[in-house]
Amino acid sequence: MVSTPKQQAKNFWPEHLEQWRSSGVSQAAYCRQYNLCHKKFSYRKRQSDLFCDDKPELSTGFSRIQVNASVSTAPASASASGRGLSLRFNDGTLIEGITTDNLLLVQPLLSLLR
Repeated sequence: MVSTPKQQAKNFWPEHLEQWRSSGVSQAAYCRQYNLCHKKFSYRKRQSDLFCDDKPELSTGFSRIQVNASVSTAPASASASGRGLSLRFNDGTLIEGITTDNLLLVQPLLSLLR
């Protein structure tokens, strides 16, 4: 089956983007090699990146937390039990025993860890 000019135009940029990704050369070198306008190439690449499902999920800045059902949420019981709040970071760092009594010490520590 012969493809129409409209079908060829629709496939033009996706095919070039796929060839460029597998080529290992820079965008500029690829555009020079195939005599493509680098501005149009960059635009089409950005457009394809916006609608690509293969992108890694971007971080929202929020983290999942887990609250054990056995732990009371009342501030008095947290400091009375000596357990307090615990924070575990992605790198494995763990800060335990955060209570209202030591919160002023923890805040500068968290600023240093960011």
